[in-house]
Amino acid sequence: MWYLKFVALAYWLFGFLPFAEAVPGLSTIQGAYEREASSQSKLHDPGLKVLESKCHAGTGGPFLCEVKFVSVTDPSERLYFDIVTVARTAEGWELKSGLCKR
Repeated sequence: MWYLKFVALAYWLFGFLPFAEAVPGLSTIQGAYEREASSQSKLHDPGLKVLESKCHAGTGGPFLCEVKFVSVTDPSERLYFDIVTVARTAEGWELKSGLCKR
């Protein structure tokens, strides 16, 4: 019985639970943005770095997320803000609007 507690603790600590990322986080949004590079959008900035995100839970649908980001290719590295829509698909999280989806 102790091993079940150990496994549950390990899953909790390392985030292996299937529901661990019910709401997308910063790395999820950055990853979804990076996958958009394959769409060859002129608006895709390879130097875009998401610094902060705050997502608002939907009812099973896409999530609206407030993001703060910079472009490391911009010499002044100005801080930008945007609202993005992120949805879970069969392939993972996908950016539906915002950032390079204008």
